[in-house]
Amino acid sequence: MLPPWNIEALNPPFGDPGFFLYHNYSGQGLLFDLGDLHNLPPKKILQASHIFISHGHIDHLIGFDQLLRTTLNRPRHLNLYGPPGIIEMIGHKLLGYQWNLTAHYEMLITVHAVHRQFMEKCTFACADKFKPGSLITYDRTDNTIFAGPTFLIKAVTLDHGTPCLAFTLNESIQVNFRPEELQRRHLKPGPWLTQMRQTLQSDTADDTEIEVAGTCYPVRELAGAIAITKPGRKIAYVTDIGFNSENRNRLLPLIANADLLLCEAAFLDSAADKAESSHHLTATQAGELAHEAKVRRLKLFHFSPRHHDLEKEFYLQAQARFSGPVN
Repeated sequence: MLPPWNIEALNPPFGDPGFFLYHNYSGQGLLFDLGDLHNLPPKKILQASHIFISHGHIDHLIGFDQLLRTTLNRPRHLNLYGPPGIIEMIGHKLLGYQWNLTAHYEMLITVHAVHRQFMEKCTFACADKFKPGSLITYDRTDNTIFAGPTFLIKAVTLDHGTPCLAFTLNESIQVNFRPEELQRRHLKPGPWLTQMRQTLQSDTADDTEIEVAGTCYPVRELAGAIAITKPGRKIAYVTDIGFNSENRNRLLPLIANADLLLCEAAFLDSAADKAESSHHLTATQAGELAHEAKVRRLKLFHFSPRHHDLEKEFYLQAQARFSGPVN
């Protein structure tokens, strides 16, 4: 069976941070952070419609210009989510260029600022020279910052000497189909399978019918025969945080029981003082977080160049605290 998500690091672990996630069934592309994008092909950049930025340090945002350049003359609507101040940061970046020849371009960028109890959003239209639109404020009732048809993105605000967001992607259920049962029932695969998957994942299937080759079927009844369902995946992304009690108390409920934790490990134990003063994690601390959150798998990234010849040590130190797979 095709895995629901492809997850690809933007760069090797000593390079700029960030991950590209692609949902194989819906074609939805996401980015966690915007480090250097030169290793990501334009085709994949164009698949990313929602971008989740932990904070505004240059190594997490330098890829914005390439994202903008790749998508500029296309009818795209990008949605960027980041901490307080992200709207102003993106606005200033857009002001750094001239837009006198883009009045016919259809590109839109909506930037969402995630505050602890509310959110703000502002849309920049290329046709209007990316002048900021109206600022809209709305309440947050929980940690959810984006709700799609098949998954949610949740976030909490942590401390990196500046507000820094950690994210989780949460699926409701995973849905696959039995090819032998489709063949036995003479049901030809097509877009209707995607429609059925999304209906089941959005939990609206009870009274829904689906049309297949001119015949209508109750979704629940047909799914009982041809579908295989299991709990959805939970993918967590954590970077650039201090290993202190306040951060841990806010973070652990968010990432608990994640199937995959993408976690920075900037320093080795030999540089623990540097990690503390710069509000970063060591590999050992990343392993400790994975252990405390009871995640299934840990992937490390964002290694400090000061340890460039000691890559294996990052994994060994994390494995000293976390018994699950580490890579």
